[in-house]
Amino acid sequence: MSGMLDSLCGNSSVVEHRLPKPRVAGSNPVFRSSLENQGFHGFTLPKKSVVPGEGFIVPKITKLNPKVSDLSQALEEFLLARQADGLAQRTLNDYRWHVETFLKASPNITTYEALQKAVFHYFSQPCSAGYRNIKLKYLKAFFNWCVSQGYLPANPAAGIKKAKEDLSNIRHVPLEALKKLLQQPDKHSYTGLRDYCLMLVQIDTGARPGELFQVRVNDLNLEARELYIRPEVAKTRVGRTLVLSPFTCQALLRFLKIRPKWWSEEVPLFATENGRPLNASWWSKRLAKYCKKAGVKVTPYGLRHSFAIEFLKEANDPFALQRILGHKDLTMTRRYIRYLQDDIREAHEKASPVAKLQQLGRRASRKL
Repeated sequence: MSGMLDSLCGNSSVVEHRLPKPRVAGSNPVFRSSLENQGFHGFTLPKKSVVPGEGFIVPKITKLNPKVSDLSQALEEFLLARQADGLAQRTLNDYRWHVETFLKASPNITTYEALQKAVFHYFSQPCSAGYRNIKLKYLKAFFNWCVSQGYLPANPAAGIKKAKEDLSNIRHVPLEALKKLLQQPDKHSYTGLRDYCLMLVQIDTGARPGELFQVRVNDLNLEARELYIRPEVAKTRVGRTLVLSPFTCQALLRFLKIRPKWWSEEVPLFATENGRPLNASWWSKRLAKYCKKAGVKVTPYGLRHSFAIEFLKEANDPFALQRILGHKDLTMTRRYIRYLQDDIREAHEKASPVAKLQQLGRRASRKL
């Protein structure tokens, strides 16, 4: 009983846990010194009050100084934080590109009001709905982080809504066009056979181009007809195993025979003649040359879309397609389902319960 009383009276050795001191606008010393050098003095620190009976310090919202910290410096800290979270390098590059593009289009921003006007002007420029939503996603994430760190009083893009996208507008390539495209590379050379196999694997598995650029020879199992996408390579940071057709495995086997023996295991499966990794921009230009020769039009991601459409036509399993494509949920997979309106109409006519009821209601004629 005495031990319980001591505990209640505060004489025990129980460790007291208190909430960490809240971050407030302009509290980071690095950015505060940067602002002072520029003649700014950050935000007005909020007054503190104690909640009765709780003992926790809660900041009261006061009038904020509208000065804005250097967003270019904030971007570097943001990218470092996201890298620590395990984001892929491609995602980090996308963050940098979209934020820097906005900052270049909106120079000399020194107040939050000016920043908000610049954001409204930036998103009022004409562009496709899909690209607009991509820009909005990256900028909102960056601004939210700035708010959480105290570099901005609020998110200037918070009130901007996503544009409605035409999800049925998918760059699908007919099989006849894909056949012409696969006939273009010179299969008697290393680069030609490499490009042929790269296109073949993407059409066969629907893998993202950026994932295939980082696949290694050890990730390929020709006996089991499997290709493993490592977690650090996958866009969603979740590994998955893709199944290869026998025809694709035969082409990869020929490709591996001409691969230089002195290359280390670190050299990607699909590499340049010097053993260097490929990149999206280079592959897009090279694929465009093959398309021009074949008289077709397709992008690297168009090959992925074509796989998804053809898979749904034959397998009709969106859940399996979600796992194969590496989507986190069915949101992206639904785009391909909406594309198959004609196939859905045909399937409905075959599977409609009303049509089956009509057949059940018909009786055989009694007269012979």
